[in-house]
This record gives sequence, C-alpha cells and structure tokens, in this order.
Amino acid sequence: MKRLFLAAITVLSVYLFSAGTLCSAPVEATFYPQAAQVREVKKVSLKKVDALTQQAILIIPGQADPDTLTTKITSPTSLTVVDQRWRQIVRQDEDTVQPLKKKLTELKKEQQRLQGDIKAVETQIQFWQLQTKAKVKTVNDAGNFSTAIGRNIKKMVQEKLALETPLEEVTKKIKELQEALNAIAGKKETSWEVTIYLAGPPAAEATLTYSYTLTGCGWSSLYRLEAQPLSKRIRFTWDAEIWQSSGQDWRNVNIRLATLQPRTQIAPPDIPPWIIKPRERFLYREQKSARATPMMREAAGASDDEASGVAVPVLNRESTFHVWEVGKRSLGAGQRLRTAVREEVWPVEFIYLARPSQGEQAFVRGNVQFQEDKEIPEGTASFLIDGALVGKRPFSFSGREATVYFGIDPLIRAASLLTAKASGEKTLFADKQTHRWEWRIDISNGRNHPVQIRLEEPLPQARDERIQLTLKSDPEASEKAVHNLIWNIEVPAGGKKQVLNSVTLEAPKNLPLDLGWRR
Repeated sequence: MKRLFLAAITVLSVYLFSAGTLCSAPVEATFYPQAAQVREVKKVSLKKVDALTQQAILIIPGQADPDTLTTKITSPTSLTVVDQRWRQIVRQDEDTVQPLKKKLTELKKEQQRLQGDIKAVETQIQFWQLQTKAKVKTVNDAGNFSTAIGRNIKKMVQEKLALETPLEEVTKKIKELQEALNAIAGKKETSWEVTIYLAGPPAAEATLTYSYTLTGCGWSSLYRLEAQPLSKRIRFTWDAEIWQSSGQDWRNVNIRLATLQPRTQIAPPDIPPWIIKPRERFLYREQKSARATPMMREAAGASDDEASGVAVPVLNRESTFHVWEVGKRSLGAGQRLRTAVREEVWPVEFIYLARPSQGEQAFVRGNVQFQEDKEIPEGTASFLIDGALVGKRPFSFSGREATVYFGIDPLIRAASLLTAKASGEKTLFADKQTHRWEWRIDISNGRNHPVQIRLEEPLPQARDERIQLTLKSDPEASEKAVHNLIWNIEVPAGGKKQVLNSVTLEAPKNLPLDLGWRR
C-alpha cells in the first residue's frame, strides 16, 4: 500500500499539467504574503461572433479571482477588448491529479472495509458480553459457559486490535494524500472559463497578455541575525520561502516579492458625529478574556533553487510598498522554494542591559543605525551570537534605527541586594511617618574583555504632594528617565563594579500609603 502511494506521487510529478492542459504558463508572478498577482501571455484562436466581434477562450485556475482579471492585446494591435465574461467549469485534470484522486478513492474504500470489519467484531463482542446474563442449570454448565464466553471475547478483541493498526495507517495516508492534493491544486474542484470579446478587423488568432490575483500561494520571510560583539557588527541574512498551489508547474517565471498586499479601500471612511452629553449611569462587571497569541511557524521542506549563479534580488521602492525583483525561477505546484533575498553586515554598538530589580541577568542589546529607511516585513528569525544559536522569534523592522536583543549573557550579572529597610523612625515632628530602603547592586564581568553595561533601576514616584522622597546614589545616575534611573558603566575584563542606592520617604502619619511593588 505504501508503494502504491509513493507511485501515485511519482506519477503526479511526471504528468502534472502536461502540454495538453488548457492553462497557459505564467511569465511573471508578484507574490504577496497570502496571494500573488500572476501575468500570463497566450496565443489564442479567435471565433467569429458577428460581423464586428470575435471571441477567445481562456482558462484560469479556480483559486483566481476573475473580478481582478485584466486583459490586453499584444497582437494584432488593430483589435480591442470590449468585454469579458466568465463561468465556473469542472477542473480539467484527468492527466494530472487524477492518479492521486484514484489512489485516494481506493484508500477510502479500504478504510470503509476496515471500519466495517471492526464494527462486525464489536457486535460479536457485545453478543458474548450479553451472554453473561444468561441463566444456567448447573454449576458445571456455568463453568463451561463462562469458559466459552471468555475464549470468544478474547478472540474477538484480538481480531479488533489486529484491524485497528491498518485502519490507523490507511487514515494517515488518506490525510497525507489529501494534503498533497490541496498543496498542488488547492481545494477547489473547478476552474474559470473566461470568454474575451474582441472588436476589430477579422483575424485567425491573437496574442493576449492578462493578469489576475491568485490565492493559495504566497511567501514568508526567514531571517538569520548573528551578533559578533567583538567585531561590533551583525551579519543579517534574509531568505524568502515561496509557494503556489495553482495546480501547474511554473517554469522560468519572473518572480517578484512585495512586502505588503495592496489595499483595496478606495474612499475614505465617514467621520462620525462628535456628541457630548451627560453620561448614563449603569452597572457593569469587568470580565477578563484570554488573548490568543499568534504562533509563528517556520515552513518545513523548503527546496533550494535549481538554478546556479542566481542573481541578487533588486529592491524597487513603490509608492506604498517595496518590491524585490528575484529574477526567473522554477516553482512546482505544492512545492516550497527557498531563495536568498538579501545579505548585509550591519555596524552595531553592543551594550549589556541589566535590570537588577527584575533579575540578575544581563541581556545583549545591539543598537543599529542605517543611512536610509529600511523595510523588513514580519517573519521568523534565528538569533545567534558568534555562531551559537540563542533562539527563534518573530522579527520585523521599518525605519532607520533598530534595537535588537540577543538573549542573556551568562557571564555577566548584576545582582541587587537589599542591605537596609526601616520605617517609623523618630523625627522632629511626631505626626510624620518615615520609610527607608538601601540597595547594593553588584555587577560582575566574566568575559576576557571589557563590556559596557546599561543599568536600569525603577525611579520611585509620589502621587501626592504630601509625600516627600529623597534619593541618593553612588555613583550618580548617568540619565534620569520618566520612570527609571540609568547608569552607563564600563566593567573591565574579569572585573566588578558596585552601585549603591537609598530611598527615604516622609509623609503625614495619618496618610495611608501603598508602598508599591518594591518595598
């Protein structure tokens, strides 16, 4: 059975959309993340409709959107397109996916046979189980009857188990075969028959250039960012994974990659009226809902480009999006092509970011600045440091400045230790309450070269003018942000540094205080 399945796949790869197909081959395809704009050129025979009109027939894939079809006449130039109409027809794939469909039908019949056999065995098991309630006359008869029931139930259970294993295998093959069919020709069982009406002098044939939007295809980005801190650079590699399920192998098609789908909204939205009125009083109950986190999956089974000496893709900046000119490639239906888009070296300033109040880890951070705007669409990126894989996560970028993190450096630490905590100290006035905290931050560098540490600590903030806060640091903070104190500290190779912080709070004695999360 497994050999038949593999044979069916082989037959499909040989006969897939042979020369007898009604569909012509694309000459250009602009891929978007979830669709493609396909351009085809075909020489068609013309049929007379009346004295002034002729018609031509085109077949486009069932995944195509006929409303997006645009047609131009390459030759003869004396003809013009006056109308185009379309209708759905049964997909013509007798010599293509038919072998797989035939194999799928055979597997489904085998699945039904096995399911029927299992049902028959289950019926016998139920019969013998019901016999346990039967009445017997003597103890000897009861023993013999019990032995017969046990023997037959055991036999039936063994037969059922023997049938379940091949049923699972057949069910798995059916799923794989159906997925293969969907990847090659999509889920639609129909194609579009398009009738083009032409006006002009009578002609026997014409060459048409037409384009349409095709679903069931697209592309995604795969990135590799390798940090090299000693060289102060990031090696950036951008690959594209492209796929199509038109049901037709594409040979030497000019492929273009667009970074976003063109927007179809034409007119701006209406502005709703701005109404100010008394608020209606009502009671409500807050409900918390879990927000689903999108998972990035990296496509498996990507095939390398067949051609050697592939040209480097060229970037074209359109008015609303970017297009990468990949060049001519061959892409089989249901296959995934992986091709290089870009490889660059980014000059980077690396620092180690530490937030001791949240943990003693130090994160490697690279700050990149570009000379011109860059647009890098969302994709899955592999992050490395000096060739060692740190992890994978989604990555995208737009603009001239980027901050990229490369995980934790285990040899660099910044640990916070609470050295003193007191409250209720005596003051000159008895109607005051006081609180005092002292922390020591120990920074250690286990590397054999000096490193730059960016240390961030929370800045306590009073939300009442009656609360007085006094902060002292040794050394003083390099920067003071809205919510944080920031130190930029260089730690020598194998060396250590310390930062001392203290916070004193004074407030009226009768003022209830929420001391926050760090107390």
